[in-house]
Amino acid sequence: MHRALLLLSVACIGAALAYAQEATAPSAQPEADAPAAQPAAPVRNQRRIADSARRLFSFEAVTSTLPAATIEQLHDWPDEWGRHGSGFGKRVASLYGQFVIGVAIGDSVRAIHHEDTHFTRLGQGNFFRRTAHVVTGTILAHKPDGGRTVAWSLPANAYGSWAVATLWSPREYRTAASIAEWGSAGMGATAGLNFFREFWPDLKSVFRK
Repeated sequence: MHRALLLLSVACIGAALAYAQEATAPSAQPEADAPAAQPAAPVRNQRRIADSARRLFSFEAVTSTLPAATIEQLHDWPDEWGRHGSGFGKRVASLYGQFVIGVAIGDSVRAIHHEDTHFTRLGQGNFFRRTAHVVTGTILAHKPDGGRTVAWSLPANAYGSWAVATLWSPREYRTAASIAEWGSAGMGATAGLNFFREFWPDLKSVFRK
């Protein structure tokens, strides 16, 4: 139960901060009558590498590291690292390491499998229809030909980053069960973020009224 509450707190804070970043970032919309031409494969690969490198030093990196490290510090988790300053440093380094590894794994799978995992909110319909849209939008990705495919980059990121992180975690977490538990938590956090993206504009309009 303690772990579940910890994960829920981290996911909620991370989702709110990540969405705040997206909401305030300027978005470039292509001209309706002049669709952008697709760049050549080498150019696309260079852009992917550049985007991945930028993410390592972005606001996303901060929101994926500091809030969770602070909560873990308050809960003294893992307790082997203690509540002192060096323990907080270990938590920050561990989470940032997971973030870097997750970006590398996830972006590599997206490039190889040609996945577009960008979530687009439905914005209309009843709660159940929109929730189903969140679920399918999380586990399925768009392909360049317009089709849909399983978003393998999501589990690759979630489970792969935690599997590597067990190498520097306390020995009790170096198990398959731990990787399954925390990898599933990572996938749940992604689904939670998409749920937040789908419904937050509606809640915000209610608060304004």
